[in-house]
Amino acid sequence: MTRHVRPPRRVPGAEVPEPLPLPFRPRARIDPTPEVRTACPGPASVGSRRENARFWILSDLLIDRNPGFRLPDPLPEFDVLLVAGGVAIGLDVALNWLARALDGRQGNRPVLMVAGSAELWSETPMVEAVARGRDLARDLGIHLLADDAVRIGPEAGGGTVVVGATLWTDWCLEGSFEGRLARVAARHSWADCRRVLLRRGRPWSPLDALGAHARSRGYIEDALTSIVCQSLNVARGPGTLVPGVRPGDRAVVLTHFAPSRRSLPDAWTGWLGDAWLAASHASDLEDVMHAWGAPTLWVHGRAVAPADYRIGRTRVVANPLRRWDAADAFDPALVVEA
Repeated sequence: MTRHVRPPRRVPGAEVPEPLPLPFRPRARIDPTPEVRTACPGPASVGSRRENARFWILSDLLIDRNPGFRLPDPLPEFDVLLVAGGVAIGLDVALNWLARALDGRQGNRPVLMVAGSAELWSETPMVEAVARGRDLARDLGIHLLADDAVRIGPEAGGGTVVVGATLWTDWCLEGSFEGRLARVAARHSWADCRRVLLRRGRPWSPLDALGAHARSRGYIEDALTSIVCQSLNVARGPGTLVPGVRPGDRAVVLTHFAPSRRSLPDAWTGWLGDAWLAASHASDLEDVMHAWGAPTLWVHGRAVAPADYRIGRTRVVANPLRRWDAADAFDPALVVEA
Protein backbone atom coordinates (compact mmCIF):
# COMPACT_ATOMS: atom_id res chain seq x y z
CA MET A 1 0.00 0.00 0.00
CA THR A 2 1.32 3.40 -0.93
CA ARG A 3 1.52 5.78 1.95
CA HIS A 4 0.44 9.30 1.14
CA VAL A 5 2.03 12.02 3.24
CA ARG A 6 -0.05 15.12 3.70
CA PRO A 7 2.02 18.33 3.66
CA PRO A 8 1.78 20.62 6.70
CA ARG A 9 -1.02 23.18 6.66
CA ARG A 10 -0.26 26.79 6.00
CA VAL A 11 -0.28 28.75 9.22
CA PRO A 12 -2.91 31.54 9.07
CA GLY A 13 -1.50 34.98 9.56
CA ALA A 14 2.14 33.89 9.33
CA GLU A 15 4.38 36.39 7.65
CA VAL A 16 6.11 35.53 4.39
CA PRO A 17 9.67 36.91 4.32
CA GLU A 18 10.72 39.64 1.96
CA PRO A 19 12.91 38.46 -0.95
CA LEU A 20 16.61 38.34 -0.19
CA PRO A 21 18.66 40.97 -1.99
CA LEU A 22 19.98 40.01 -5.41
CA PRO A 23 23.17 40.36 -6.36
CA PHE A 24 25.18 37.19 -6.81
CA ARG A 25 27.81 37.98 -4.17
CA PRO A 26 26.87 36.90 -0.65
CA ARG A 27 26.70 39.41 2.16
CA ALA A 28 29.96 40.45 3.75
CA ARG A 29 29.30 39.05 7.23
CA ILE A 30 28.87 35.32 7.71
CA ASP A 31 26.46 34.44 10.52
CA PRO A 32 27.12 31.30 12.57
CA THR A 33 23.59 30.09 11.74
CA PRO A 34 23.33 28.46 8.29
CA GLU A 35 21.26 30.45 5.86
CA VAL A 36 20.04 30.37 2.33
CA ARG A 37 21.49 33.04 0.06
CA THR A 38 20.01 34.19 -3.23
CA ALA A 39 22.59 33.91 -5.98
CA CYS A 40 21.15 35.24 -9.22
CA PRO A 41 18.26 34.90 -11.61
CA GLY A 42 18.16 31.45 -13.14
CA PRO A 43 15.98 29.80 -15.74
CA ALA A 44 12.83 31.73 -16.52
CA SER A 45 9.69 30.75 -14.64
CA VAL A 46 6.29 32.17 -13.86
CA GLY A 47 4.90 31.63 -10.37
CA SER A 48 5.50 28.01 -9.43
CA ARG A 49 6.26 26.98 -13.01
CA ARG A 50 9.91 26.26 -13.64
CA GLU A 51 12.32 25.22 -16.34
CA ASN A 52 15.18 22.89 -15.55
CA ALA A 53 18.51 24.49 -14.65
CA ARG A 54 21.71 23.32 -16.35
CA PHE A 55 24.41 22.26 -13.89
CA TRP A 56 28.04 22.00 -14.98
CA ILE A 57 29.66 19.37 -12.73
CA LEU A 58 33.33 18.94 -11.79
CA SER A 59 35.26 17.25 -8.98
CA ASP A 60 38.56 15.68 -7.96
CA LEU A 61 40.65 17.72 -10.39
CA LEU A 62 43.73 17.39 -8.16
CA ILE A 63 45.61 20.07 -10.02
CA ASP A 64 48.67 19.40 -7.85
CA ARG A 65 49.00 16.10 -9.73
CA ASN A 66 47.48 17.37 -12.98
CA PRO A 67 49.07 20.81 -13.43
CA GLY A 68 48.32 20.84 -17.14
CA PHE A 69 44.57 20.55 -16.71
CA ARG A 70 42.56 23.42 -18.21
CA LEU A 71 38.86 24.17 -18.20
CA PRO A 72 37.23 23.91 -21.63
CA ASP A 73 37.33 26.95 -23.88
CA PRO A 74 34.70 28.01 -24.62
CA LEU A 75 32.87 27.06 -21.45
CA PRO A 76 29.89 24.72 -21.84
CA GLU A 77 26.35 26.08 -21.86
CA PHE A 78 25.34 26.07 -18.19
CA ASP A 79 23.41 28.01 -15.56
CA VAL A 80 25.31 26.95 -12.42
CA LEU A 81 28.78 25.44 -11.84
CA LEU A 82 28.91 22.83 -9.06
CA VAL A 83 32.40 21.86 -7.86
CA ALA A 84 32.33 18.88 -5.48
CA GLY A 85 35.77 19.38 -3.93
CA GLY A 86 39.09 17.69 -4.51
CA VAL A 87 40.41 20.59 -6.60
CA ALA A 88 43.76 21.06 -4.84
CA ILE A 89 45.61 20.69 -1.57
CA GLY A 90 44.70 23.76 0.47
CA LEU A 91 41.42 25.65 0.31
CA ASP A 92 43.01 28.94 -0.69
CA VAL A 93 44.93 27.22 -3.50
CA ALA A 94 41.76 25.53 -4.78
CA LEU A 95 39.66 28.71 -4.72
CA ASN A 96 42.32 30.85 -6.39
CA TRP A 97 42.91 28.25 -9.09
CA LEU A 98 39.19 28.00 -9.83
CA ALA A 99 38.85 31.78 -10.09
CA ARG A 100 41.88 32.02 -12.41
CA ALA A 101 40.72 29.09 -14.54
CA LEU A 102 37.30 30.67 -15.05
CA ASP A 103 38.82 34.11 -15.58
CA GLY A 104 35.42 35.76 -15.34
CA ARG A 105 34.05 33.81 -18.30
CA GLN A 106 31.15 32.57 -16.18
CA GLY A 107 29.73 36.10 -16.08
CA ASN A 108 27.00 36.34 -13.44
CA ARG A 109 26.34 32.60 -13.38
CA PRO A 110 26.83 31.20 -9.87
CA VAL A 111 29.87 29.11 -8.97
CA LEU A 112 29.25 26.83 -5.97
CA MET A 113 31.85 24.66 -4.27
CA VAL A 114 32.24 22.42 -1.23
CA ALA A 115 35.59 21.63 0.34
CA GLY A 116 36.98 18.16 -0.02
CA SER A 117 39.41 16.59 2.41
CA ALA A 118 42.39 17.69 0.29
CA GLU A 119 41.30 21.34 0.55
CA LEU A 120 41.44 20.95 4.35
CA TRP A 121 44.97 19.52 4.42
CA SER A 122 46.62 22.40 6.19
CA GLU A 123 48.51 23.51 9.28
CA THR A 124 45.51 25.75 9.99
CA PRO A 125 42.73 24.23 12.14
CA MET A 126 39.72 23.24 10.08
CA VAL A 127 37.21 25.75 11.48
CA GLU A 128 39.66 28.59 10.92
CA ALA A 129 40.54 27.35 7.44
CA VAL A 130 36.87 27.21 6.42
CA ALA A 131 36.22 30.70 7.84
CA ARG A 132 39.14 32.11 5.87
CA GLY A 133 37.97 30.18 2.81
CA ARG A 134 34.53 31.80 3.05
CA ASP A 135 36.10 35.24 3.08
CA LEU A 136 38.34 34.44 0.11
CA ALA A 137 35.50 32.80 -1.82
CA ARG A 138 33.32 35.87 -1.30
CA ASP A 139 36.09 38.10 -2.66
CA LEU A 140 36.46 35.82 -5.69
CA GLY A 141 32.70 35.64 -6.38
CA ILE A 142 32.41 31.98 -5.39
CA HIS A 143 29.94 30.42 -2.94
CA LEU A 144 31.77 28.09 -0.56
CA LEU A 145 29.13 25.90 1.09
CA ALA A 146 29.68 24.22 4.46
CA ASP A 147 26.36 23.12 5.94
CA ASP A 148 24.44 25.94 4.31
CA ALA A 149 22.51 26.69 1.14
CA VAL A 150 22.18 29.05 -1.81
CA ARG A 151 18.98 29.77 -3.72
CA ILE A 152 19.20 30.24 -7.49
CA GLY A 153 16.37 31.47 -9.65
CA PRO A 154 13.72 34.14 -10.13
CA GLU A 155 12.15 35.81 -7.13
CA ALA A 156 8.67 34.68 -8.19
CA GLY A 157 9.53 31.02 -7.57
CA GLY A 158 10.36 27.89 -9.51
CA GLY A 159 14.07 28.10 -8.71
CA THR A 160 16.61 25.77 -7.13
CA VAL A 161 18.07 25.68 -3.63
CA VAL A 162 21.53 24.07 -3.51
CA VAL A 163 22.33 22.50 -0.12
CA GLY A 164 26.07 22.01 0.36
CA ALA A 165 28.30 20.14 2.81
CA THR A 166 31.58 18.24 2.81
CA LEU A 167 29.65 15.33 4.43
CA TRP A 168 32.54 13.43 6.01
CA THR A 169 32.08 9.67 6.17
CA ASP A 170 30.40 7.89 9.10
CA TRP A 171 32.45 4.72 8.36
CA CYS A 172 29.29 2.56 8.50
CA LEU A 173 28.91 1.75 4.82
CA GLU A 174 28.97 -1.96 5.69
CA GLY A 175 27.12 -1.62 9.00
CA SER A 176 27.85 -0.35 12.49
CA PHE A 177 30.12 -3.23 13.56
CA GLU A 178 32.23 -2.93 10.41
CA GLY A 179 32.24 0.82 11.02
CA ARG A 180 34.08 0.30 14.29
CA LEU A 181 36.68 -1.82 12.53
CA ALA A 182 36.99 0.78 9.76
CA ARG A 183 37.65 3.54 12.31
CA VAL A 184 40.39 1.48 13.94
CA ALA A 185 42.08 0.86 10.59
CA ALA A 186 41.68 4.47 9.51
CA ARG A 187 43.26 5.73 12.72
CA HIS A 188 46.52 4.14 11.58
CA SER A 189 46.26 4.44 7.79
CA TRP A 190 44.00 7.36 6.81
CA ALA A 191 46.01 10.24 5.35
CA ASP A 192 43.52 12.80 6.66
CA CYS A 193 44.54 11.90 10.23
CA ARG A 194 47.99 13.26 9.47
CA ARG A 195 47.07 16.18 7.23
CA VAL A 196 43.95 17.78 8.76
CA LEU A 197 43.95 19.67 12.09
CA LEU A 198 40.90 19.80 14.33
CA ARG A 199 42.55 22.49 16.48
CA ARG A 200 46.08 23.50 17.45
CA GLY A 201 47.96 20.41 18.56
CA ARG A 202 44.98 18.11 17.87
CA PRO A 203 44.94 16.22 14.57
CA TRP A 204 41.76 15.09 12.85
CA SER A 205 40.54 11.58 13.67
CA PRO A 206 37.96 9.07 12.40
CA LEU A 207 35.77 9.96 15.39
CA ASP A 208 35.88 13.63 14.40
CA ALA A 209 34.75 12.63 10.91
CA LEU A 210 31.90 10.64 12.45
CA GLY A 211 30.74 13.68 14.43
CA ALA A 212 31.06 16.00 11.44
CA HIS A 213 29.07 13.53 9.34
CA ALA A 214 26.23 13.51 11.86
CA ARG A 215 26.00 17.29 11.84
CA SER A 216 26.08 17.57 8.04
CA ARG A 217 23.58 14.76 7.57
CA GLY A 218 21.24 16.40 10.08
CA TYR A 219 21.59 19.70 8.27
CA ILE A 220 20.90 18.16 4.87
CA GLU A 221 17.82 16.28 6.11
CA ASP A 222 16.37 19.29 7.95
CA ALA A 223 17.18 21.66 5.09
CA LEU A 224 15.41 19.42 2.58
CA THR A 225 12.33 19.32 4.81
CA SER A 226 12.39 23.09 5.16
CA ILE A 227 12.70 23.53 1.39
CA VAL A 228 9.83 21.24 0.45
CA CYS A 229 7.50 22.77 3.05
CA GLN A 230 8.11 26.30 1.75
CA SER A 231 8.04 25.22 -1.89
CA LEU A 232 4.48 24.05 -1.25
CA ASN A 233 3.71 27.60 -0.09
CA VAL A 234 3.65 26.77 3.62
CA ALA A 235 4.63 29.95 5.49
CA ARG A 236 7.83 29.70 7.49
CA GLY A 237 8.27 30.48 11.15
CA PRO A 238 11.10 32.44 12.80
CA GLY A 239 13.17 29.27 13.33
CA THR A 240 13.09 28.03 9.73
CA LEU A 241 16.44 26.50 8.85
CA VAL A 242 16.41 27.60 5.19
CA PRO A 243 14.55 30.89 4.84
CA GLY A 244 13.74 32.53 1.54
CA VAL A 245 12.49 29.48 -0.39
CA ARG A 246 9.88 30.33 -3.03
CA PRO A 247 6.87 28.34 -4.28
CA GLY A 248 7.87 25.66 -6.75
CA ASP A 249 11.56 25.62 -5.74
CA ARG A 250 13.43 22.33 -5.92
CA ALA A 251 16.44 21.09 -3.96
CA VAL A 252 19.87 19.98 -5.19
CA VAL A 253 22.50 18.57 -2.82
CA LEU A 254 26.26 19.11 -3.33
CA THR A 255 28.69 17.07 -1.20
CA HIS A 256 32.27 15.88 -1.45
CA PHE A 257 31.79 12.40 0.01
CA ALA A 258 29.40 10.05 -1.80
CA PRO A 259 25.89 9.31 -0.44
CA SER A 260 25.72 5.67 -1.55
CA ARG A 261 27.91 2.65 -2.17
CA ARG A 262 26.44 2.58 -5.68
CA SER A 263 28.97 5.28 -6.53
CA LEU A 264 31.78 2.73 -6.04
CA PRO A 265 32.32 0.37 -9.01
CA ASP A 266 31.84 -3.33 -8.27
CA ALA A 267 35.29 -4.13 -9.65
CA TRP A 268 37.08 -1.36 -7.75
CA THR A 269 40.24 -2.69 -6.10
CA GLY A 270 39.26 -0.92 -2.88
CA TRP A 271 36.71 -3.66 -2.30
CA LEU A 272 39.44 -6.29 -2.59
CA GLY A 273 42.13 -4.57 -0.53
CA ASP A 274 41.61 -2.92 2.84
CA ALA A 275 37.90 -3.13 3.63
CA TRP A 276 37.87 0.27 5.36
CA LEU A 277 38.81 2.09 2.13
CA ALA A 278 35.29 1.88 0.70
CA ALA A 279 33.86 3.44 3.88
CA SER A 280 36.35 6.31 3.57
CA HIS A 281 34.69 7.32 0.29
CA ALA A 282 30.97 6.91 0.90
CA SER A 283 28.20 6.66 3.48
CA ASP A 284 24.69 5.29 3.11
CA LEU A 285 22.18 8.15 2.74
CA GLU A 286 19.85 6.35 0.36
CA ASP A 287 16.90 6.80 2.72
CA VAL A 288 17.25 10.58 2.30
CA MET A 289 16.60 10.11 -1.41
CA HIS A 290 13.45 8.11 -0.72
CA ALA A 291 12.10 10.57 1.84
CA TRP A 292 9.50 13.29 1.37
CA GLY A 293 11.39 16.30 0.06
CA ALA A 294 14.12 14.24 -1.61
CA PRO A 295 16.42 16.36 -3.79
CA THR A 296 16.10 16.32 -7.55
CA LEU A 297 19.87 15.97 -8.00
CA TRP A 298 22.77 14.93 -5.73
CA VAL A 299 26.25 15.81 -6.97
CA HIS A 300 29.31 14.43 -5.18
CA GLY A 301 33.06 14.03 -5.43
CA ARG A 302 35.53 11.67 -3.75
CA ALA A 303 34.76 9.48 -6.74
CA VAL A 304 36.96 6.69 -8.05
CA ALA A 305 34.95 6.64 -11.29
CA PRO A 306 32.16 8.64 -12.91
CA ALA A 307 28.69 7.89 -11.58
CA ASP A 308 25.19 8.55 -12.88
CA TYR A 309 22.28 6.61 -11.39
CA ARG A 310 18.94 7.11 -9.65
CA ILE A 311 17.81 6.37 -6.12
CA GLY A 312 14.15 7.08 -5.47
CA ARG A 313 13.40 10.50 -6.97
CA THR A 314 17.05 11.61 -6.94
CA ARG A 315 19.62 11.49 -9.70
CA VAL A 316 23.16 10.99 -8.33
CA VAL A 317 26.05 12.25 -10.47
CA ALA A 318 29.83 12.38 -10.08
CA ASN A 319 32.34 13.57 -12.69
CA PRO A 320 35.88 13.14 -11.34
CA LEU A 321 39.09 13.84 -13.22
CA ARG A 322 40.87 11.51 -10.81
CA ARG A 323 39.62 8.03 -11.61
CA TRP A 324 40.42 4.43 -10.87
CA ASP A 325 39.97 3.10 -14.40
CA ALA A 326 41.47 5.11 -17.23
CA ALA A 327 38.75 3.72 -19.51
CA ASP A 328 36.15 5.70 -17.56
CA ALA A 329 35.97 8.96 -19.45
CA PHE A 330 36.04 12.25 -17.57
CA ASP A 331 33.94 14.88 -19.31
CA PRO A 332 35.27 18.39 -18.54
CA ALA A 333 32.09 19.87 -20.02
CA LEU A 334 29.52 17.60 -18.36
CA VAL A 335 26.20 19.45 -17.93
CA VAL A 336 23.07 17.85 -16.47
CA GLU A 337 19.61 19.34 -16.12
CA ALA A 338 17.51 19.25 -12.97
